[in-house]
Amino acid sequence: MSVQPRTHETVSEAQTTDPRADYISVGIDNEGAHHVYRTTDESVHVIENGERTVRYDLETVGKTIDDWIDYIADRRGGFEVQYLFKTMADAIVGAVEVGDR
Repeated sequence: MSVQPRTHETVSEAQTTDPRADYISVGIDNEGAHHVYRTTDESVHVIENGERTVRYDLETVGKTIDDWIDYIADRRGGFEVQYLFKTMADAIVGAVEVGDR
């Protein structure tokens, strides 16, 4: 395996302009599946029993990660752990709750 140094040519435009991590854990749904949001191509990956069972392209259907969270909440009863916050208020409340422990 060769290692290619990072140069302006080797870093994609998305990586240079998007401050988000490439992968963000959305959480574990009530059926035990892990949901991961890939920011580089606006897709959601569902991992069950160590295997990816679903890859959902949000951009193709004009949806957002918030739409996915709502869909899973309706379909599977929500998430046991959720790291992605739908609103700034949720993020602030989460930060305060974590800081109070």
